[in-house]
Amino acid sequence: MKAPKILIAGLLALFTAAVAPAQETIHITGSTAYRSAVHQAILDMLGGTVSYGYSGTSGLGKASQAIFTGTVSNINVTIKTSWSGSLAGLETVAQSIPGATVSTFLVNSTPMSSGGTQNAPANYDPPTIPEVGMEDGEQLTTIFPTPAVTQNKVGVVAFKWLCNQGAAVGLTNITANQIRELYSLGHIPLSMFTGNSNAVTTNVYALGRDWDSGTRNCAFLEAGVQTYTSALTATAVKQYQPLDAGGNVVGSSHADAIASQQIWPCDTVDFLTFCNGDGGYNSGGDLGTAMKESSPFIYVTYLGLSDATTAENSGAGATDLTYNGVAFSANNLENGPYSFWCYEYLNYLPTYATTDANGYEVANILAAQISNESLLSVGANLNLMNVTRSQEGGPIAP
Repeated sequence: MKAPKILIAGLLALFTAAVAPAQETIHITGSTAYRSAVHQAILDMLGGTVSYGYSGTSGLGKASQAIFTGTVSNINVTIKTSWSGSLAGLETVAQSIPGATVSTFLVNSTPMSSGGTQNAPANYDPPTIPEVGMEDGEQLTTIFPTPAVTQNKVGVVAFKWLCNQGAAVGLTNITANQIRELYSLGHIPLSMFTGNSNAVTTNVYALGRDWDSGTRNCAFLEAGVQTYTSALTATAVKQYQPLDAGGNVVGSSHADAIASQQIWPCDTVDFLTFCNGDGGYNSGGDLGTAMKESSPFIYVTYLGLSDATTAENSGAGATDLTYNGVAFSANNLENGPYSFWCYEYLNYLPTYATTDANGYEVANILAAQISNESLLSVGANLNLMNVTRSQEGGPIAP
């Protein structure tokens, strides 16, 4: 006897439903310094199934937002990234300040292709609490030590000190002591760098990121500008704001010559307000752009490797400084002489495993994938490091 067609169709539908890949959406935010490595890891994780789009025209590695679709571990996944800064990412993922969200995740209808579609329209989802954040450094050394997140160590993120285009001859090195004085006062004489008494009246000015930057956190902990003896005790600093001839802050949107400057005005970022120069750029890309523009002022700043490349502008812009007499190189980073680095973590709440099993699985696959990348554009693979440290700015040991 033949089975009724309606019964066969029903069984086929049940079978298809049983084996169909699960659907999942993951939102990732956090460290702008590590975005290029994360984007590459997502491409490698999704492999031949991937389709993606991203903001801007400078390439996926420097995109502030991106969207990917594909399949991994029999899960159909949409991954959306929007890079808000390391500490801002920690704040939103952990909900250290309830209600903190990210409002720049690209909509599902964003144009995508297998080779990547650039210049994504600025059409965004409603404000969203991201599930995953990338953080430069330990949670316990930030102003958001609680609630605790699960931290997956995925690599090493490295940074550079730089001086801007046209900086004076002789400004080639910076020490931790000079950094502490520079960011405490906002400027110090060029003579402190060059030893030339004729430069006593020429100032070097401090530029930098705002409070939600992991780059800033690592820089100030490394040089001893700030210490964290308890939560919310970060020492205030003074940083300047470069302006073009029209009074606009010089950055990616206003890539113009610097005409004037002011101490960074009061700024409220993710519910917290900082004044008297304690604010700064909310993007490493904008800061990198400012550092490559012509200027009547001498600036020093700190940047991740990718944004430092923007500042250097193929040799026509900013210049790397040695730090405590040591130049950045892969060998110096991996073997200990160069200390301006911290560990990179992929974070999520401990409850993620129970509230979203598929998202938790994909996040862990991504963490493993990041760990397996070469990471040369952002720092180093953990397997290549011959030294270790307990936290940012801590002693480096074999």
